[in-house]
Amino acid sequence: LTEHDVIRAHARDELGIDMDELANPLQASLTSALAFSIGAAVPLLAGAFVVDVQYRVIAVTAASTLALIVFGGLGAYLGGASLLKGSGRVLFGGWVAMALTYGVGKVFDVSLS
Repeated sequence: LTEHDVIRAHARDELGIDMDELANPLQASLTSALAFSIGAAVPLLAGAFVVDVQYRVIAVTAASTLALIVFGGLGAYLGGASLLKGSGRVLFGGWVAMALTYGVGKVFDVSLS
């Protein structure tokens, strides 16, 4: 192998990297696009059929919270991490993002109706 591909041999022997098992960028981008689309659909569907603005905000917040917990737990499970820590980390990050979005809306006096 060293006669044909010195870099591949060095990566395998010295660094422990098998270059045949590296991530596929196309697969990663398509998976990411699908995950973001599903994640974005949850609050949209939760609020799409609620007429009252206050109930819509509650429905979107509740559905988003549940989705963040489920997706955080799923990611932790697939990654072999703690379900509680994974779910909590994703939930906290999502809540911070929702609070910041709400705050920007308040600063710019955006109406929900």
